[in-house]
Amino acid sequence: MMIKQRWLAFLEQECLEALWERFPEQAREEVTQHYARLMARASVERIRALRKNEENREVGDESNDG
Repeated sequence: MMIKQRWLAFLEQECLEALWERFPEQAREEVTQHYARLMARASVERIRALRKNEENREVGDESNDG
């Protein structure tokens, strides 16, 4: 299954870049760190969900064998 990438359509790329350039360097670092943590957390949750689905599928297959 492919996860779709979403785009913020309400802002043009140039506007985002101009906004980012106005952030102080420390604020940029903080935003980047928060985003990285959020992405890592989402990845872990996705992996857990996939593993749980796989385990449920395996248990379902075993119960159908008997």
